[in-house]
Amino acid sequence: MKKDVYFGTYKNSNVNILNNYIKLIDDINSKYYNFSFPFTKGNFDLNYQDYIKDKKLNYNSKKPKDVFEEISYLYQCIPNWNNPGTMINVIPPVNLLSTATVAYTNLFNPNFAQDTYAGYLIASEFEVIKYMSDLMDWDYKKSRGIFTFGGKGTNLYATKIALKKANSTTSKSGCSPNKYFMITSKHAHPCHYQVCDWLGIGSDNCIEISCLSNGQINIEEAEKKIQENIEKGKIFLGYNLNGGSTNDLIIDPIKEIYDLNKRIIKKYKLNYSPHIHVDFVLGWILLFFKDFHTTKKALNPIMELKKYALEVKYADSVGIDFHKTGFCPYISSLFMVKSNDDFSLLNSAENKELKDLHYGNYNPYNSTLELTRSSSGAIGALVCLKSLGIKGFQEIYINMFEGTYRIRELLSKEEGVCVLNHKANGLVTFFIIKPPQYKTLSIEEIIKLPSTEIEFIKKYNVDFSKFILDKARNNLINFTFTSSRSYKYNGTNINLGALKIYPISVFFDKEEATKLVKNIINEIKEYKYNTKSYENEISISDDMVYKERR
Repeated sequence: MKKDVYFGTYKNSNVNILNNYIKLIDDINSKYYNFSFPFTKGNFDLNYQDYIKDKKLNYNSKKPKDVFEEISYLYQCIPNWNNPGTMINVIPPVNLLSTATVAYTNLFNPNFAQDTYAGYLIASEFEVIKYMSDLMDWDYKKSRGIFTFGGKGTNLYATKIALKKANSTTSKSGCSPNKYFMITSKHAHPCHYQVCDWLGIGSDNCIEISCLSNGQINIEEAEKKIQENIEKGKIFLGYNLNGGSTNDLIIDPIKEIYDLNKRIIKKYKLNYSPHIHVDFVLGWILLFFKDFHTTKKALNPIMELKKYALEVKYADSVGIDFHKTGFCPYISSLFMVKSNDDFSLLNSAENKELKDLHYGNYNPYNSTLELTRSSSGAIGALVCLKSLGIKGFQEIYINMFEGTYRIRELLSKEEGVCVLNHKANGLVTFFIIKPPQYKTLSIEEIIKLPSTEIEFIKKYNVDFSKFILDKARNNLINFTFTSSRSYKYNGTNINLGALKIYPISVFFDKEEATKLVKNIINEIKEYKYNTKSYENEISISDDMVYKERR
């Protein structure tokens, strides 16, 4: 075996070899490239057992080109997040400087378990924490944090600290059944329940609070539920709040929760402060607009949302995903606490203040869930923050919000379309297309239809999303989006199979939005022409049978 082929040499950085290999695999994979379309080429039909059943690990070493050609098959059907028409989820294109830095840094294989395994690279973690502390109006000398394995990880750390604040003995004695409870909101992420499961608190003890018409947690109901459970003898751990929901970027009123917490502490004479965590994985980008002012109507959502985002200074901890709204490679999740005292609850033996930490005495593995941590999150986030700067992030998101406003404005003018969340502050646009026989009805009239007709409209829209996806996969159109089977029209339990446009490309703007809507309308016309037989086949009855679109 020629070791230099696989490992280079210990006498230089080997970056030239790495670059050559990246170029080689890029050349080999070029047969799948479709950079103007939402997906790389492929047949979108893979059974995993069939794929692996005849695979045998080779005995002899293989040439790099042979290896890359064998794995090239796996690069089919990958979403192209750079394409402004790829609008299916909050997964962004990656900053090339961050990606290059992560790849280069991996040549050194640093381990963020200890600074002596990572050199000065581990200082990148502290630097990112400093920048984010400044944006949140936290004292960086007192705040602490670590990059971890994802959004579930950030919520796990927060809930662990909440548990330790309420009862320091749980690390050794564990959790008694149904003894503790957390508060979350109806619009919060499902992982809030999952971390309570993982920590032995119990998912049933993650108590869901309803939301007001604006999507924020109902403070009055939260106060009532907290009091009821404390008076039953249960121990209150704290709050896991929305810091930017996936669809509408809803941010809970953190200051009101902070004031509620003080009332609860005073009323029940608690000897600890229930923990306030903000699941800020998406909404943190609004901090870049702290000193931004505008009168542009299309940017009203930013100005409205940032008021709530800036209340994060009242939180005890936050989770931030740079691999979502921060344009970094996976995984780049940061958990931060405002106070080092809270951070020390993860491991009191490591309770050093920032001023006492220096190279050679920083061993984060004592406090982290992982005994081994990658450098990728921290160094990728640092490079992205430095390269784009506050103004760069502002420019990207201004374009996205203006583009979103343009989509809603243009779609609303179409007789056969209903925009369902015209006034929502987030980047997602929900809409439905109306079957021809309903084209004159408003959304208010549609939701009053019998359930059989509602179900028909739902299927009509779900089938349209499949129609769009099929064409995108076959490179017939350069955009794609999905339908949401769970979205319910505001204030109702009515599911209309809403179509969901989620722009996240840095290349998305008003111009792209205008072209996009024109293309969507063309596809709606084609779809309606191909499904015109529906008009004659629908019958308003409970036993209605739908004819398949194809």
